[in-house]
Amino acid sequence: MSEYDCLIFDVDGVLIDSSGSYPEMIRRTVEAEWKAAGFTADAPGYSKELNAVFKRHGGFNDDSHIAWVLLNIMASGNTGSGSGRLRDCIPSPAELEGIISSCGVDSAKRWLTANYEERFPLDRVAETCMNIYYGNGAEPGVRVMERPMIRSHWSEFPLPAYVFTGRGASEWEFAKDILSWNDFPNARIVSSDSGILKPSPDGLELICKNFGHKRPIFFGDTTSDMMSFKAFGRGKFVAIGQILRKWDPNFPCVGDAMLNLFGWRDM
Repeated sequence: MSEYDCLIFDVDGVLIDSSGSYPEMIRRTVEAEWKAAGFTADAPGYSKELNAVFKRHGGFNDDSHIAWVLLNIMASGNTGSGSGRLRDCIPSPAELEGIISSCGVDSAKRWLTANYEERFPLDRVAETCMNIYYGNGAEPGVRVMERPMIRSHWSEFPLPAYVFTGRGASEWEFAKDILSWNDFPNARIVSSDSGILKPSPDGLELICKNFGHKRPIFFGDTTSDMMSFKAFGRGKFVAIGQILRKWDPNFPCVGDAMLNLFGWRDM
């Protein structure tokens, strides 16, 4: 592995197990917004199967956008009976895969507004998502469900460590607390607050340019991560988890990946 000169990590599904937080945020948001619109929320508003469809696509890295897209697809009457009952309107995974197949990877927002009436405004859906994620004082947010996927401190890694994430800066602060990485330098992270969103390669480009690296190893778990790496075109992409299980190399967790690649063992 001597040809590689740094490690770049996605956060969710790589450093942080957020399988209990963001999908739950989407589910609660869909149900709350559906009910507020006068429809009947008589079924779960999201599932791990629907989440896998979105995450395999590449154009849906922002979870609040997923909730917004799903709500507006359902409200269009193009799926289900259109009765307003959630269980009649929510698409199956196969139906959803067919629906979003016409969406490019560059702008889910542009695709949605070009094909569907925006009955659920993005700003309102995003606000509901964040209220559910952060909590409101009386009820803790779903972020308390998140857990670290690695125990070691970032300074102990075999190569310099950086982060390229779809999280905003405030969400990254929670991740740092969970990881006990509170001293991780802000200069080493590219978050969504930068305006750089996956599957753009610009986050990888920026890190390498600022710190003089040529061949990074990028650890990611979704299609948007893999597409960012392919557009970047240098280094190595290592897939973590089940969504990209056909990618080689693929490991169940980042600790296993580091042990296999470097002989480095998580503490």
